[in-house]
Amino acid sequence: MTILKTLKYIAFALVAQTTFMGCSRDQYAEFNTDPDAVLNPNPDYLFTQALVRTQDNDFEAFYDNYSYISRWSRVFLQITGNGIGVTDNAANANNRYGRFFEDIGPLLVDIQVLIDRMPEDQRARSVYKRVIPSIVKAWQAWYVSDVNGSIPYTEAFQARYGGTLRPKYETQQELFTIFEQELKDAATTLNTPQAVTQDSYGSADLYFAGDPAKWAKAANSLRLVIALRLMKRDPSGAQAIIREVLSHPAGLISSEAEEWALPARLSFTAGGNWNITGNGRLFVGESGVVDYMWNNEDPRLRQFFRPNQWSPENFATAKQQGVIPQSAVYDTRRYYGQFSNPEAADDPTKLRFFSPLSIRNGEATVVLDTVSRIQDRLFQPENDGGTGTGIFPVITYADVCFMRAEIAQRGWSNENAGEWYNKGIEASLRFYSKLAGAAQVVNYTAITDAEIAAFIAKPDIAYNAATGLEQIILQAYLNYFRNFNEAWALVKRTGMPNKNTALVFEDWTNTGSVSQMPRRFSIGFPVTGEYNFDNKKAAIDQMMSDPEFGQPSNIQGRIWWDKQ
Repeated sequence: MTILKTLKYIAFALVAQTTFMGCSRDQYAEFNTDPDAVLNPNPDYLFTQALVRTQDNDFEAFYDNYSYISRWSRVFLQITGNGIGVTDNAANANNRYGRFFEDIGPLLVDIQVLIDRMPEDQRARSVYKRVIPSIVKAWQAWYVSDVNGSIPYTEAFQARYGGTLRPKYETQQELFTIFEQELKDAATTLNTPQAVTQDSYGSADLYFAGDPAKWAKAANSLRLVIALRLMKRDPSGAQAIIREVLSHPAGLISSEAEEWALPARLSFTAGGNWNITGNGRLFVGESGVVDYMWNNEDPRLRQFFRPNQWSPENFATAKQQGVIPQSAVYDTRRYYGQFSNPEAADDPTKLRFFSPLSIRNGEATVVLDTVSRIQDRLFQPENDGGTGTGIFPVITYADVCFMRAEIAQRGWSNENAGEWYNKGIEASLRFYSKLAGAAQVVNYTAITDAEIAAFIAKPDIAYNAATGLEQIILQAYLNYFRNFNEAWALVKRTGMPNKNTALVFEDWTNTGSVSQMPRRFSIGFPVTGEYNFDNKKAAIDQMMSDPEFGQPSNIQGRIWWDKQ
């Protein structure tokens, strides 16, 4: 590609980005019709841009993750607890929808079209390069459908290549079948030697440096994630896919070196909406989560959370300044979570969690919070002047281990549930030790081999076949601390943690009634005159035919896979 063409493409991309920021999500996805807009750019460049777009969505971080999903799934919450409306609002959420249809999907389709138009000898060398974008496209489309249900897919992004301006919507049931076949085909192709040496994306591939074997394992691992979504809606179908995946010759992610995760460059999440402590927000651990980790001496506790402000020095100062009685006894436990029940603040026995004390340090005021703040840099390494780097996990080795443990525990495979459970714990502890070190969390101390062995041997952690499913789900839940969507999905899919599990989720009450956790984002009803009005309305009408879906704006409604 010439320098001139490169500059033209970059200019087009910048103009397009500026233009479509003000457009509806339907407009870009369905009006992208200019075949001259892409001037034969290098597919490697487009692929890098597509991969960056999968992770650099600061609006998704601020709204979807920090403001909503983290609280609904109880990964963390604000230091002041939850308001009564915590389960009612999702304003400005669902940013993944626009990102896929406006940015990621078009780039991935362009790559495949460019490869299809190459001379025959180049096409023969680009079989792997053509199939890898299909994995990313299926992953991102599934991610959008996961909380939206029906979306355009097979006819999307095709208008400028002779397709329709009004793409049809596939139901989620249809989409799951399509994703399964596409991912299976990709894994098989990438595991099949080709007649000629294959070109590689190399360093343009930010996930796997163009390694086809790792992409094949990633595709199979994603098939496993999607199959487990089917466990309530189509258990026999889920089991059939699981059996096929476990026997597929390409295999699954089987080590830390094969994890599907983006190692972000320095300052990738600097400033803007990535600012996890911006707008006066301070996030802390949830009481049930922190209690469970503290009681079991979980080494990840110090990687997830910071000790509260009650250091011995601050305690002594508080006595000296008369903030606390001289008879007060120091509490050596410095890890406490905040209560997520909106009515907890009215409980006088919990007053100290909601009403921190203050001391003076010279001219400064020190607020003595009882609750433990999250390790902010785990989510934004640049926080508070940090110079570390982040890791964006998609599917880690620990994720796969816990999935295999759950599958075995349910009797859906002949594998050893306890063995995969122990592997999952070890992999999770090692992943978070690595992540916390890279992010330079406050007072970082690496997790040792001895700590891992001791934790696995703890009475309530050591695998017990009688309680194995709960143990597996609780450890999988903690493992998703850095993966908001999967923590939320796990709670929806399994109903755990809950108020009866070892990790306790207290009820969220509102004047005596129990509030329900949101289960999807609000889905906008099409406006008359919208270009693809008929197809969008038909899709929503079809979803509303299921009583569990509810009204489009009802975030407690359920999409197809999330059956009661």
